[in-house]
Amino acid sequence: MGNLFSELKRRNVVRVGIAYIVIGWVVLQVGDVLFEMFETPTWVGKTLAAILLLGFPFVCLFAWAFELTPEGVKRTEEVDRSESITHSTGQKLNLVIIAALVIALGYFVWERQGLVEQGADVQLAAAVDKSIAVLPFVNMSSDEEQEWFVDGLTEEILNSLARTPDLLVASRTSSFQYKGRNEDISAIAKALGVAHILEGSVRRGGDRLRVTAQLIRASDGFHLWSETFDREPKDVIEIQENVAIEIANALKTAMDPEALKQMVSAGTASVAAYEAYLEGLAREGRSGATGNIEDYYSAFEAFGRALAADETFALAHWKQAIYWYSQLAVTQVGWGDTEIALEEIVANYGKSLDAAIANVENEAMGLKFRAAKADFEFRLVDSRDLLKRYLETYPHDIEGQQNLMSSFAEMTDFEGAAGYVDRFVDDSHDDPIQINALLNNILFAGHVDAAVGLARESVRRFPQHAFLAYQAHRVLLWAGHTEEAAALVDPLRRSEYPEDNILLVLIRQACAEGDREAAEVHFGKLEELVKDQPGTEYIGMMVLGRPNAAHQRLVERNLDNWALASFLIYPYFNHTYFPEMAAILERQAIDRDFIDVPPYACGAE
Repeated sequence: MGNLFSELKRRNVVRVGIAYIVIGWVVLQVGDVLFEMFETPTWVGKTLAAILLLGFPFVCLFAWAFELTPEGVKRTEEVDRSESITHSTGQKLNLVIIAALVIALGYFVWERQGLVEQGADVQLAAAVDKSIAVLPFVNMSSDEEQEWFVDGLTEEILNSLARTPDLLVASRTSSFQYKGRNEDISAIAKALGVAHILEGSVRRGGDRLRVTAQLIRASDGFHLWSETFDREPKDVIEIQENVAIEIANALKTAMDPEALKQMVSAGTASVAAYEAYLEGLAREGRSGATGNIEDYYSAFEAFGRALAADETFALAHWKQAIYWYSQLAVTQVGWGDTEIALEEIVANYGKSLDAAIANVENEAMGLKFRAAKADFEFRLVDSRDLLKRYLETYPHDIEGQQNLMSSFAEMTDFEGAAGYVDRFVDDSHDDPIQINALLNNILFAGHVDAAVGLARESVRRFPQHAFLAYQAHRVLLWAGHTEEAAALVDPLRRSEYPEDNILLVLIRQACAEGDREAAEVHFGKLEELVKDQPGTEYIGMMVLGRPNAAHQRLVERNLDNWALASFLIYPYFNHTYFPEMAAILERQAIDRDFIDVPPYACGAE
């Protein structure tokens, strides 16, 4: 038996067999690709495989019976062993085998990569298929005052769907840009990057309320679901919940019925409270889109009316808590707009948070409220961890994402932020307001490249949004793109953006270009304008390269810890100037790695 195998090797039968198998496999793979490309019948591929398989024993027999010599192919018996060149032929066959194996390995790697990408494409397609934009419902009532109700109902349906973890919902800002515009459904879906559109109308008169809703598949215009609810106004809560549940079921979301019902629950049984809440949502949304602060105050008042009708309405308590927070945080829009004493603001914020936590029916939703309470009590690590848990259930909640990224920035936990940046950027792509908030937080959380990419894309897609240009200007300067940032200055100056922010832009640009004299002139104007705004003044002084003076000015203002905490997000905020704040951070083992000044700051005087 050993002699037979030795003879097989000597006559190169083994090498020929191996070469045949490897080359045959490559031929089959290439043929499979070509047959698919040319749409040949399946029998062609099967025939090729059969021929190659049947040819194997004949090739081996040929290698046994014949030998390649310098004079050509001869029968093995006719070749004298002393003149045999099977060894040389064997070396050549080895090279053929190696070359064939390299080709086979290359094809295998290419095919595997294709399968991985195909799998990713399939997963992406499945994810995108579970996507929807809720267009503003049309107000069919004769009373224009019902517009607030209709917009609020639309937004609450949107919010309910957004709470479904595996459903991607286009943002309010993106959807509401189509309000009053009669455009093609497929074009809207393509622009918003969704597979489905929900549209509808509301007619309200006397004791009747008619809500019509229809879910449309954008690819072919097919109506997956539609229904008309002809009810009394007192049934509006049930209508909203039913619409959200029907849509979630139609899109085959992975939630059991009870969990889904809890997820889309309005949170109140009071129609009066719910209608006031809807008005608050509509006014709040309009304020965010236009920058009109009066709408924001009107929203706060509407949420108050909701609580007057139902004091157990957790979401209304949460909305009021957000307002009271804006009065505590120096860096928030609206700070200082009330004459209410600090002690009362603190008490109101704490009460609103406690009421939201006590009355929320959804335990997962309560995690976000508890995170805010932990932050209010300066338990920053607890707040961060609660937000992480919250986002496990509500991964697409932009408010939760912004709060978590802000938490990472406050603690300069750049490594912790790394695991979330890409997903948060993807979720914010269609909403300029969300991008605006994330730009700050991602930049300050240490991910400059991601912030630059988002800034460039947002300016390109939303050139009319001055507040985005303002944030993009800072991001570009931070990354050293001075000339690119300069291109945003004139459009900002021509916009209706607040004068103090425009002056900050001019100071930043002048310092980045090395023109301290111009920066000082702009800062002089800023000082006159913001005497009662310590946050803006502080930023201006830091950009001028005066970190010690900037922090000393904050010390002189004797700000409370809630006000100081709002500065933690800035990577150049030096908390060591404030012993109480430093002690708070030390107790939680938070070691902030702050920088001296922004990268684009003027040089030291």
